[in-house]
Amino acid sequence: MHTTQNEVESRKGQVIKLQFLRQLKQNRMIAYLMNVTACTFSDSAYARLHAKRNAVIQILVATAAFILMVRIYPMGLVQNHNLSKQKAYHHTAKEKLSGDPFTAADKKLQTIYFNNTHLYQIKLYMSCTIDKESAGAERILFRLYDENFSCVYEEDIDSRTIEKKGFLVATPDLDVEQERAYYYEILIPEESTAVYQLPVAPRSELAQMENSSLYIDGIINDDVCLIADFDYTSPLSTARILFYDLRILFITGILYFLINFAVVLYDDRFTAQNTTIRKYFCVGVSALILLLALFLLFYAVIQNKFGGEIWDRMFFFAGIAAAAFWSAAAVWLLVFGTKKRNQRVSVGQHFSLIWRNYIQIVSFGLLFYALCQYVNADRNLYHTTNTRWMLIFLAIALLMNYNEKQFVHIINGAWIVVALIGSVVYCRKFEPGTNELLVAKLTCAVVLAWGVLLITIGRNFKLSKNQSIDKMVYAIKKYKLRTIYFALWILFSILMYMNRFEKVWVFTATLPFLAVFFIKMPDAAQSRFLINFTNGILVSFGLVMLFCLHHRPHHYWMLYRYGGIFHTVACTGMYLAVVFGAAFAKLYGKLRDKKSMFLRCFFEYLVTACVVGCILLTMSRTAFLTTSVTVFAIMALTAVAHHKRAKRILSELGVFALVCLLSFPMVYTTIRMVPAVIGDPIRYDIEFQDEDFMVYKGDPIDSDKYMTVRRFFNTLFGRFQAEEAKEETAQIQKETQQEEVLLAYTGDNFKNMGISTVSADSDEDIESEEEKKDISNGRFRIFQDYIGEISIKGHPKMGPLDEKGSEYAHAHNSYLQVAYNFGMIAGVVFLVLCGLTLWEAVRLFIRDGRKYSILLVPFALVVVFGFVSLTEWAYHPCIPAGFCFILMQVFLMKDCQSEKTSKEAKGTAKK
Repeated sequence: MHTTQNEVESRKGQVIKLQFLRQLKQNRMIAYLMNVTACTFSDSAYARLHAKRNAVIQILVATAAFILMVRIYPMGLVQNHNLSKQKAYHHTAKEKLSGDPFTAADKKLQTIYFNNTHLYQIKLYMSCTIDKESAGAERILFRLYDENFSCVYEEDIDSRTIEKKGFLVATPDLDVEQERAYYYEILIPEESTAVYQLPVAPRSELAQMENSSLYIDGIINDDVCLIADFDYTSPLSTARILFYDLRILFITGILYFLINFAVVLYDDRFTAQNTTIRKYFCVGVSALILLLALFLLFYAVIQNKFGGEIWDRMFFFAGIAAAAFWSAAAVWLLVFGTKKRNQRVSVGQHFSLIWRNYIQIVSFGLLFYALCQYVNADRNLYHTTNTRWMLIFLAIALLMNYNEKQFVHIINGAWIVVALIGSVVYCRKFEPGTNELLVAKLTCAVVLAWGVLLITIGRNFKLSKNQSIDKMVYAIKKYKLRTIYFALWILFSILMYMNRFEKVWVFTATLPFLAVFFIKMPDAAQSRFLINFTNGILVSFGLVMLFCLHHRPHHYWMLYRYGGIFHTVACTGMYLAVVFGAAFAKLYGKLRDKKSMFLRCFFEYLVTACVVGCILLTMSRTAFLTTSVTVFAIMALTAVAHHKRAKRILSELGVFALVCLLSFPMVYTTIRMVPAVIGDPIRYDIEFQDEDFMVYKGDPIDSDKYMTVRRFFNTLFGRFQAEEAKEETAQIQKETQQEEVLLAYTGDNFKNMGISTVSADSDEDIESEEEKKDISNGRFRIFQDYIGEISIKGHPKMGPLDEKGSEYAHAHNSYLQVAYNFGMIAGVVFLVLCGLTLWEAVRLFIRDGRKYSILLVPFALVVVFGFVSLTEWAYHPCIPAGFCFILMQVFLMKDCQSEKTSKEAKGTAKK
């Protein structure tokens, strides 16, 4: 009995001990959670030291959550799926599903009755065998008909994907009617050499509502059907959208805490081994990069999978080697090149500044991407939508000049509520899913964003308490040139409004940019604004290149001058000239007094070299001229401002030229290889649609439609191979004439390329020979026609008529275009404004460039605009060059005085 009581007491003691340990662990866990929170959000020395890292973690997690949520609403990419899957395919042996060979002569038309209202995808099971020696593209055509045998959807599908997967996937994504008959079939080209099998199965085994009669070569068969799966979709309900969003927020919140937990744990336990761990990490990543480079060398150079001659392989080798070097060096510099510094401001203020910088950079990047899409648009809908996107992103970017205390208040909150209610009421007028509704939503978003911005500007714009007429008169007298500058800009705006006729872009060229003038920005804030603006341009370049590497291959014929995301080389040249101006100015701003030129400006050199490589691929003489002038103008200005010697200037130029030269094979190799491997080219409606010359989906990666090194340099230096076949030459000439009619920017086309003609006696050949002698590609003749038509009041249309009676698209010259559109006086004022803008940009950099090196960017962008405008129409807020020029104009106008001169002026006024 005594033993039993001791056992009971012992068990009670163990239970109490376990409860105590469990409570202790819970308290430790709570304490650890509090510690992690304090290490991230408190104002301790540790939190200040790692504030930038913690903010970056926040940004990455929040951005991922935002993208996922936007995919659900409003993009609607996440929907309810209702799959009607075939049972026979999964429960029957595959041998029974193999059918007879199916050729272009065979016809199988399947009748179906859909059991839902929106058909998203059809998966048709079939087999395909392609001869490995076949170099051409193998494709089949899928068609869907309604009950009247009208084609409601068709899709050209790559046969190689069918060979790999064993089924065909068509994505109609359209509304269908229930209880009505539809039909689908596949059509095989007669020239196809692939072997297809389209199996059938008994209807009883398939057990699906969709299947009905199958027409085999015109004979009705009710016993068997084609084997296909049907995927129906429907939009998510409001409750499901909220559920998905809450789940995303919960998961990303947990992920964010786990990352912070891991980071704090790492700092707590491995701080002493931090250098060693970083070194091993860099060595491991470098080893992976080396292995990947060796694999690519074996695949592309030794096995020659991408085809081409010895010159192509040499370029591939140099490009892969350069990419490996840049990648490995970037890893080492990112890991060891950044030093942590304690911040003077609090953690909350530092977080706020980093977040606002990030949002402003992304907004400018998306703004420039919208500008690219506007220039590239081939219909008015895209012009309308991208203009609104530009205004939305511009408002958000300008709003980020204020901190959250300045724009988070009850007035803005009330405006947002009123704007949202008004948007709902306004958008109810339009039918769901229409383009009119999309434009209406974007218009409401513009009103909401600009309302918040204008309210914020109004609340924070305060005149000086000591402002008087005498001080204003003193400021006007002291800054006469800037006063004239501002007055001329107002006069030019008035002239544009007076003679705008029906041009809507005049509003977007003046009113939004006036908001910049009323935003108070001290010197440091101006520097921050320009840094974010420049980084936004580079972000847009990254987005453009990401799209190009997925969808825009480098062609051998007809589009051999790389247009990238644009459908004309002239648009590409204008955009890349702007990107180059921003990148090169940022680079040379950091080179003011650095001894180690390359390592300290590593990433600036990398970005600039990539831009230069893309410019070379365009072979645009406008871009070549603009970038060359920009280089020498920036070098001259920095040499004067920083008192550089000739040896230093030449060494900087030599390093820059060497970096660009060695990096060009990397750019060429990337643009040649990546789109070919992805194999999903996108062609615009305005471009050629000829499968004989253009790269299409399904073309092998070694197709002769892709650019080659020999062809590139022959074209770059203005000549073709002499032994080109006459048939190809005739076809090129025909397509060339078509392109000159289609392109919105007809400059920099195929003239001066040495294209031989079919008949040496024809009038077209004589005209071609005359045009070859014109180094301006016909621009001089266009200039003369515009000069002859310039008047005082301007013109409603974009251009006069040419000799054939057709209206010019534009003058290929911003100065002439402005004078033609808005009158001779406006043209003269515009020329003076351009000159004053350039002069003020020079003065600003010479005055404050040593303290704020980013002030070189306004000068670079003004130079880019000035020279692009000589051969293209760039004065337009939806053209990158024009947008930059207008923004820099207002920026330079409001930069009336530095802090030092401001104090001097106040002192003089008091005296």
